[in-house]
Amino acid sequence: MAYDTLKAIPPRINYTEKYKKERSELEKDFQKHLDEWQTTPVMVVNFSKKYKDLPAMHHKPYGEWETFSWNQMTEIMFAVASALLNAGIKEEDKIGIFSGNRAEWHLSDLGAQLMRCVVVPIYATNTEEEAAYIINDAGIKVLFVGRQVHYDKAYPLLDKCPSLEKIVVFHRGTKIHADKRVIMWDDFLAEGRKSPRKNDIEEIMKKATYDDISEIIYTSGTTGEPKGAVHTHKTMMHNAWGVGRYTEANCFYEGDTSMCMLPLTHVLEGSWSLGILSMGMQLYYCEDHNEVLQYLSEANPSVMNAAPRLFEKIYSTLYTGIRDASPMKQKLFHWSVKIGKQHGDLVLAGIQPGAFLTLKRKIADKLVLHKVRALFGTNFHHLNYGGAPLNQEIEKFFFYCGVLITGGYGLTETSPVLTMNGPHCFKFGSVGPAAPLVDIRIDPETGEIQAKGPNVVKEYYKKPEATKEAFTEDGWFRTGDIGRFDEDGYLYITDRLKDLIITSGGKNIAPQLIETLMAEDHFIEYIAVVGDGKKYVSALIVPSYENLEAWASKEGITFANRAELLKNPQVIKFYEHIIEKRQQNLGQVERIKKFTLLEHEFSQETGEITPTMKVKRKVVKEKYKDLIDAMYAE
Repeated sequence: MAYDTLKAIPPRINYTEKYKKERSELEKDFQKHLDEWQTTPVMVVNFSKKYKDLPAMHHKPYGEWETFSWNQMTEIMFAVASALLNAGIKEEDKIGIFSGNRAEWHLSDLGAQLMRCVVVPIYATNTEEEAAYIINDAGIKVLFVGRQVHYDKAYPLLDKCPSLEKIVVFHRGTKIHADKRVIMWDDFLAEGRKSPRKNDIEEIMKKATYDDISEIIYTSGTTGEPKGAVHTHKTMMHNAWGVGRYTEANCFYEGDTSMCMLPLTHVLEGSWSLGILSMGMQLYYCEDHNEVLQYLSEANPSVMNAAPRLFEKIYSTLYTGIRDASPMKQKLFHWSVKIGKQHGDLVLAGIQPGAFLTLKRKIADKLVLHKVRALFGTNFHHLNYGGAPLNQEIEKFFFYCGVLITGGYGLTETSPVLTMNGPHCFKFGSVGPAAPLVDIRIDPETGEIQAKGPNVVKEYYKKPEATKEAFTEDGWFRTGDIGRFDEDGYLYITDRLKDLIITSGGKNIAPQLIETLMAEDHFIEYIAVVGDGKKYVSALIVPSYENLEAWASKEGITFANRAELLKNPQVIKFYEHIIEKRQQNLGQVERIKKFTLLEHEFSQETGEITPTMKVKRKVVKEKYKDLIDAMYAE
């Protein structure tokens, strides 16, 4: 059943104080689950004894949905572990996964960890050079790859990366070389089944503990080369326990389904999916993000994690469609959203709306608002975003339509959840209260958010100096983010410590605040605010070309290419109006004085963004130095 904002009055509870009072009981319960689970794969194997032939995983890499039961899942895990042992792989060896989301991703991950190997995920969008860096740094011996695109990047690395011994290819039909170092997934499983090592694996499982290293997850590298965060089973299982069971945001139910949409390489999706399995739920894998609405329609998930970009795109598409609709449809849409807003604002204030407004809200819902919810399916009760902030205006719009989308806060090094909003504890604009057993403090001098907890990693792989820099002298992890708590214990992120712009006049500017405000507009795809050491703030803007070109056509603007389009005075005036409208509530020193529209889009391949879609400020400033200097030439 979809989330119902008619009943969504969030309580006013100080969750930080609540978890402090319950801490001893929470610590006992977490330890109980650690003792029971020990490691991720052992947990899954034990659950399979309960759920047996019930469905666990669904994917469609070949056009039709394929389902794996709990028994099938564990059988494949043992086949993977047997094949690795037969190939000479030993405990604590490093195993890489270079693929999009699909069932084999988890099956190889869990199978490798079953024999105490350390899994090292690589983003499916990474370049050959980025993959090579991680393979060499971690010392990966076996690399599981997804499709042809991943194999073509990986195969040359067999001769370039000394540690790499074997490549296993998931996708049938991939054209591979006649090389004994390369094997298809089906053949790899056949080798494991032909010579099973179940007794050996079970002996290894007995030695495994929650303090074993489970994964090395590399940061996306916004401020330098990626660093490998060393995760144990304990750090990862804290999130599965904390998010899935012991918050007021408890919204996971046995038998429910989750859409696995964020890259599994992302620690948020990794820990989220672990929480899903720990609750006996089912996973649906979304491999192609371009087809996400189709996946949602077919899978009809109960819960989902997604990047803010998905919700921004849906929001943008809705309003683009409304602009082209008939006047009557436009009027009906805006009236319905207005009623939803009136009703929703009372709900957010903790006030029960009156009977007449509730009736109008039901009429608006029947006419328009239910169609917005239908974009996410009819079964959802929890949508979550992570990896970057989602503008409060977009959060509230969907809430007014009956869709609650909540976000939290964390980092690769914190497994990742430090704080979380949920259906029963949320404040828009915040990232929620601290998770159970997580301690957070704000440095009084710098405003930096610092954290402690069982979810925080102890080190970066082979980087003692970076590890030392990441922690305070008394052992708190430095997040590098700036924030504040409100009176109820809800955390608000204001900026990145390293991203602060200090103008020549000595004013501190938070660029992320400005960028989030601007990026909610349908005509802005990416924006990078600059101005460090300058008199005023400027911006580099990548337009949403799909929306801009449609607008230009409607306005009768002709152009031969993008460069010509961006030079058109009418287009420049249009973006001046957008910026001015968006920054009305900003202080004078925060306002964008000049901007440049960029002809080429930001991408991972060209270096401007990370695999998690975050802008690499250092790269952008260096790459577009001439354009930035030109905005300050006077």
